[in-house]
Amino acid sequence: MVYSGMRVGPLVLLLSSLAVGACERVEPPSPAPHAEFIIAAADSVFWVRSDDDGIRVRGAPMVLAQVGGRFAELYLVDDDYSFYDAVYVGHRLYKRDLISGDSVQLYADTLMPLLARAYAAANPEERPLSPAEQGSENPRTVATADLMVLDVHGPWLSYEYHTDVDVIGGVSSHGARRGVIDLRTGTVATLEALFGAPAARRLAASGRERWRVMRDSLLVISDRDGRPTREEIDRLGFDPRSFILGVSDREPRLRFAVVQSASPSATGVVELEPIALEEPTWWPEVREAHPVEEFIQERAWPREGFTLLGRHADTPMARVEFSLRDDGGTEWRLGSLPSPILRVMWLGDTSDVPGTRQALTKAFNEAAFYSQDTRIVRHAPRATGRRATDRIPVVASATPRFPRTGGR
Repeated sequence: MVYSGMRVGPLVLLLSSLAVGACERVEPPSPAPHAEFIIAAADSVFWVRSDDDGIRVRGAPMVLAQVGGRFAELYLVDDDYSFYDAVYVGHRLYKRDLISGDSVQLYADTLMPLLARAYAAANPEERPLSPAEQGSENPRTVATADLMVLDVHGPWLSYEYHTDVDVIGGVSSHGARRGVIDLRTGTVATLEALFGAPAARRLAASGRERWRVMRDSLLVISDRDGRPTREEIDRLGFDPRSFILGVSDREPRLRFAVVQSASPSATGVVELEPIALEEPTWWPEVREAHPVEEFIQERAWPREGFTLLGRHADTPMARVEFSLRDDGGTEWRLGSLPSPILRVMWLGDTSDVPGTRQALTKAFNEAAFYSQDTRIVRHAPRATGRRATDRIPVVASATPRFPRTGGR
């Protein structure tokens, strides 16, 4: 079984009143407001429908994006270039349109095939392993390229990319960066593409100054216990292409991440202080997917005739209690979902494409049969079970692998 590079824990959907893969009826005391939406949580999506027949909730372990009224599933495919004594595994990211069923490649790692070709040239007596062959239990080289989906804001997908090359008796190298992909074209987005040239120049200058200040601070405390060394700091640098999108109280934020390259140790992603943005032209289509921050532990998605409420439960599992509230203040409890909640995708708008609900039903049915093996996704030395062409559901990760410095 070859594992994907998403670094998350086991997908355990412990729902107090929600059933994953099957509909469960929650009877309100009186008819709830009519509503239909999909909640994107940390590692799953939940389809909620409320009408005269009651409230039904269905969950599935997959990542969905909504662009121009069309839903698409995001998934990964392993690229395995391994030899008997060397593991080389990268990723390709795909978008599958739920209505047409067509898949389009969004991202392909290029480092692993490059390293594999170099290894083959240096070791002509070895040949790449076939999908059914086993490699060494203790390979001398383990190289992986790890792509993690952080969030989706309309047509823009924010990701984090890690490379780890460990060589016994040789030089190890680690890298990390972030970026944004345009889901419509599959191209890596630039600041200029998202915000225009004048704003892009101002944002890049602001990010570069933030990194200068942080770097000076890191150098002062370097080489102390638990602190980065000067060598590690020297392997960090500012790149205006290394950023992701964020949101706070329905307002967009830009979050630069310092790039790590060719470091002997994995220091992870260093995130700079987020930057408030003037709303770009595409933001109005994204705004209502995100909540209004009414109170510290409460978020609200106001709609015509009702409000979707999410309250953080005071439990060790950090869950969110959801309910619908009508304009008169009556609430209907939906149940609790795992935190963090990334966004809400609304159905029933005029932009919905014909066939959307049928396509969603089919996708949820198929996702209900995803095996547990595809839900626990992490790198491991080469094993048997999945061919490189098999599809692996993407599980969104809102938390990077390494601790960040700087605010959210």
